[in-house]
Amino acid sequence: MKLHYVYLILAALLSTSSVTWGATDNRFIKPAVWTNEESSTHRTTIRGREKFSDLAPFSPGSNNIALDIGQVFLMGDLTRFSDSIGTQIHYTYGVSDLFSFDSAFSYSEHSDGKFSMTSLSGGMRLNMSWYDKIIPYLVFGLGFYRPSYKDWTAQASGPAAAPDISTLLFGVHAGPGVDLEISKMVFFGAGLTFHSVFGAAKPLANGTPLNLGGTYATFLLHAGVSF
Repeated sequence: MKLHYVYLILAALLSTSSVTWGATDNRFIKPAVWTNEESSTHRTTIRGREKFSDLAPFSPGSNNIALDIGQVFLMGDLTRFSDSIGTQIHYTYGVSDLFSFDSAFSYSEHSDGKFSMTSLSGGMRLNMSWYDKIIPYLVFGLGFYRPSYKDWTAQASGPAAAPDISTLLFGVHAGPGVDLEISKMVFFGAGLTFHSVFGAAKPLANGTPLNLGGTYATFLLHAGVSF
């Protein structure tokens, strides 16, 4: 009889021990579950890291802003004015590895203000190839040009009082260039662009016709950022 009671006590102890360990195991094996907010934040972080790792100047989906400065060479009838320094704000959006949308706003002034040119242009950029971090390219497109001339034939009390003759004209541009990727967000380069502004005639104060169109070239250095 006593042995029978011993067996019953041992069986009860073993049963209690298995239940306790089972509860302990279940408590520690519980799977990790993200809430909707945590999952969304994690996915957003991953996408942000992937976007940053893929970022490069003029790559697909990139925005590129640059400040250009350099020499403006007047050609044809415009050579009666002196060459001068010009500036330009440049924006390029990467469409693909090969093509980008290209736009620019530029200004230059010549011969102490006797002639100036303001332009707003847009077109395409063609990336010729990728040599390590060097990107040779071609740009071509259309634009609006506003040449402005001082009318020295008018009766004025001085150069500053001479009236301006200007108009809005249409033109085309094209040229080569090269960019160097300094980092994933900074680039540096240079471009040579030829501009042809369609002509329009306006009379001076003395009745002499003045052709407002013309051709010129720009050789500009630029530095910019990508985002």
